[in-house]
Amino acid sequence: MQPKRYNRMTPIITSLETLSLEQALAYLDAAEGDELAAAFALAKDRNFLDGASGELDPDEAEVHHALFLLRRARGLNAPSFDLMRVQLRNRVAA
Repeated sequence: MQPKRYNRMTPIITSLETLSLEQALAYLDAAEGDELAAAFALAKDRNFLDGASGELDPDEAEVHHALFLLRRARGLNAPSFDLMRVQLRNRVAA
């Protein structure tokens, strides 16, 4: 499920609780504007900072929460969990 654009080794975030606008934009920039890839990278980085194994991909709930944080930091509406799941599955199938 890992998006192809995720290849960064150093997390942009330093806290599991907050995500600034600058950090959100840095994730989006690293993902070349792909919001779902940025959310995946953020979820993976949050798991890493939380002590989880770096080998495991984040689950759909973790990616959705990361997408929520990215959107909230930019003043946008909360994302739909169901729509995000469909988008993730379409990427896996492609």
